Order: sequence, then structure tokens, then C-alpha cells
Amino acid sequence: MTTPQSPQRPPRPDEVLAFHNGDTLENIPVIRADPPQRFPWKATTAGGTVAIVVGVCAALLLRHPAGDGHSADAAAPHVRATHSAAGTPDGKAAASSSPTAASPSVVTTPPPSSAGKPAACVHVTYKLPGGPASCEAKEDVCSPGAPWYVTDIQTLCGGPAPLQAIHVISEPATGGDPGSFYCLAWTGSSDGAGRDASLLMNAPGYQCGADLVGADGSAIQADGSSVFQASPPVCADSYPDTRMTYPAVLDFPNDGGAQPPAYVCVVADVGA
Repeated sequence: MTTPQSPQRPPRPDEVLAFHNGDTLENIPVIRADPPQRFPWKATTAGGTVAIVVGVCAALLLRHPAGDGHSADAAAPHVRATHSAAGTPDGKAAASSSPTAASPSVVTTPPPSSAGKPAACVHVTYKLPGGPASCEAKEDVCSPGAPWYVTDIQTLCGGPAPLQAIHVISEPATGGDPGSFYCLAWTGSSDGAGRDASLLMNAPGYQCGADLVGADGSAIQADGSSVFQASPPVCADSYPDTRMTYPAVLDFPNDGGAQPPAYVCVVADVGA
């Protein structure tokens, strides 16, 4: 015989509110269904964007050529191979045989001659056509007093030797006969407009750096006239096709203008 159960009372309003808030009635657990999972759109979108950017950068890096026209991946092994070849004893040969090795431009300068003259020169002989041969710079061949012989020297030098200025700073007595023979002893100094010299009369040859002659090339004039002239002479070459003979004007600065300038023909004394 069962005991009749007393009828349950209806839940109070506060109990119903508590039930819907997650509380239990009389400690009876409420079983809830798990909420549906939402797809992580934000994380997926961010990760996809990063992957696309990385892919584009990698493609550009592979397609962009290096400085020598090769891709960056292709240039790296070439650089490593070049350094490896340079470190070996035959690295020079290995680098030159490489099809991609750059050939450096080499500028060669012709060495100067032992005399310090430029490589370009004029083939000449000494004083005479049959004299010792040499190779001299054009400016040296054409300078007044130069002993170098070359066929048709006036064409090479653009005409005869120009008039030169000589400053007579002294006229020491030598005991000779005035008017018989004159020469110049160079002092080695110059003011830029002319050379300094001493005027000697009938002096020994070793004291003279140049002889004074008349227009005909003679040191002693047969007619007794002086070698000094009042106007620039046309000098006969003592050594034709050389510049050993040239016209000059002598001034006498120590005379204070008392002695007027004189024109002469000068023959350089350059040895045998």
C-alpha cells in the first residue's frame, strides 16, 4: 500500500526567475545545450592577407634582376665562385675563364725614355746629315742654338729662328784686337726676356758659349766691317738645316743707354 504523495505546490515567481538565471530548483542541475561555435572570420582574413603579401614580395625578389643583369639567386653563386677563385693560386686564370667575369679596362701609358723626353720625337742627326743619329722632341730641335740636323728644318719649325735678346752685362778686356773676333760667355742667368752674357774679344774658345759672326757667317769680315749691324740680319747658316745659327740683338744695360743695341748673328758652340 503506497503512501499518497502530497501534491506539489507551484513554483514561486522568484524561483522561476532563479531557474532562468541558471540556478537550480532544490539543487537539481539544469542541463544546457552548448552554444553553436562561430567561424573565426577575422583571424582567417588576417592570416590570408599576410600570406598574400609575403608571396608577392617573394615573386618580386625572384623576378627583379641583379646589377649585372642576373637574378639575385643567380648572382649569389657567381659572387661566391669569384671569391673562391681569387683565393686559389690560379684564381686569376679561373676568373678570366669564367664566362660571366668582367674584363677590367687597362690603360697603358708608354714609359718615358731614359733621357726623360716624351715618346713622340723627331729622328735627327748631330750637326750634319752623317752625324750620330738621335731622337729628340720637336721643341728641342727647333730651339735657338740646338745642334740637331733634320731635312728642311724650317718646314718642321715653321720658319727660321726668331730674334733672340742677349743682355751684355760686362765686357772684360782679354788683350785681343778689338773687332777681330767676338764671342759670348753665358752667365747662366736670365730675366725671362733674354739671356745674360759677357762679351769677350779674341778670347780662348773654351771660354765662349757662342761666337758672333756677320751675315755671311764669317767671324772676321774680309772687308774690315764689323759683325755688329744696325738692323736685324738674315744669317747664313754655319750648319744648314740646324738651329745653331740664329739672329740676336745685344743690349748693354750697364752703359745706361750710352751704347745702342747691336744686331749680330750668333753661332752656338756645342762641341765637336
